Amino acid sequence: MKRNFIGKLAAALMAAGIMAAQAVTVFADGDVVLDCSEAIESDNWSQSVKFGYNSDDPNGAKNFDATRMTADSVIKVSYDIVEDHGLDETQATGYPVELIFQSWSNPDTPVVGSDGGVWAKVAPAKIDTENNTEEFNYADIVEAYGTDNFEKVDCVLFGSTNDAKILVKEVSVTNCKDKGDHWIDPSIAEQEKAATKKNIVGIVIGIVAGVAVAVGVIWFIISRKSREAFDVTTGEFVDKRDAK
Repeated sequence: MKRNFIGKLAAALMAAGIMAAQAVTVFADGDVVLDCSEAIESDNWSQSVKFGYNSDDPNGAKNFDATRMTADSVIKVSYDIVEDHGLDETQATGYPVELIFQSWSNPDTPVVGSDGGVWAKVAPAKIDTENNTEEFNYADIVEAYGTDNFEKVDCVLFGSTNDAKILVKEVSVTNCKDKGDHWIDPSIAEQEKAATKKNIVGIVIGIVAGVAVAVGVIWFIISRKSREAFDVTTGEFVDKRDAK
């Protein structure tokens, strides 16, 4: 009986472990829909919307860390055509929206410029002109950026080609990891560490002060009660000196 119970328990734990692992896998490689609420109309190689690697991006972009992408990731964009320029085949690119991977942090890639930056333009792998959507493959992004190491991709942008004036409506990235590991400037990292340490010290001081106040209140109550006696006639505590 005992052996049977142990066997059932082991089987249940194993099943729970498998379910947990599956849940983590699904959660780790999910689709991400980016915030396009601040997208603007763009025309002739300007940008409609941009996404910095975090919410504190100096360019004021919404955030998406490109290191969250996997080899199976596809970036999808939908857009409105505000004005079609009607260019012929010799002038048009054949797609109204282009993807740009930008870095200004001296990334380790052969396409880095003399200023230490990268402006990697990516053409879509799939175009649906009826529904105004485009898809960008991971392999094409890697080729344009020069490496699959995206730890110094500071901004992901979507801009218009010379084909049309456009407005980006929605951007999603498939098969993303839950968290990225973007490179952080050492000086900024030290500042953040110092700020965290300062906050922790402040919290500890606050807790100690709170405990000290609580102890003082309890001591006051105990001291007061030690000087008082319960008067059964009135049902109240009175000073022991008055009770004599």
